[in-house]
Amino acid sequence: MKIFRRAASILCVLAALASAALAQTTFKAPEVKSATDVYRAYQTDGIIVLDVSIDADGAVSGTTILRAPAAMDSAADSSIRKWKFRPAVGASGPLPSEMTVAFVYRPQNYGLAQAKQPKDFKPVLPEPRADSADPDYTLPGIVSVSYPKYLVNSVTAGSVIVQVTVGPAGNVEATDVLRAMGPFTSLAIDALGKWEFQAATLRGKPVGSKLAVAFLFQPPYTPYNGN
Repeated sequence: MKIFRRAASILCVLAALASAALAQTTFKAPEVKSATDVYRAYQTDGIIVLDVSIDADGAVSGTTILRAPAAMDSAADSSIRKWKFRPAVGASGPLPSEMTVAFVYRPQNYGLAQAKQPKDFKPVLPEPRADSADPDYTLPGIVSVSYPKYLVNSVTAGSVIVQVTVGPAGNVEATDVLRAMGPFTSLAIDALGKWEFQAATLRGKPVGSKLAVAFLFQPPYTPYNGN
């Protein structure tokens, strides 16, 4: 009888492990299907990071601020609600999920092509939340960032939006341009190549994930000299 009980116990453990492994292999992280221009004239530079909650139909059900200097989150929130998302997919089909979206407001740096780099940027490392749409899934983290350059002699304003695939090791596996803006697109991609990420986790195990980064550009400000 003890042998049978031990065997049954082992089978239960193996079944649980198999179920967890299946969940890992069948889980597909949420992603942005399409994104509209997010540019609005701004006076305060900085980087906003939002946790976007997505329902099983792909609609935005809410946002949580992970980083937002100087109360700059309202414009970002309203912009995201115009985007189209594909929810996460598990073994049973689409499910409520969350996704990280960052907005990069490039500094107006008095005519210089090279932007100053962020000072005192602290890594944005999301933690599991009990009220999360999927408490077993933890969003990828942003460890370090870089601002893009601005084209010399340009007066263009607008946004470039890029979707990043982050691998289980935290490496960038792919970038997908959701919204291009001529030569500014390559400037955004170059800056993104200097970013560092922390992998998302599912039930404590690193998994591949996607996040979106919107780079906002506007002409560098040159003070009037009176001439």
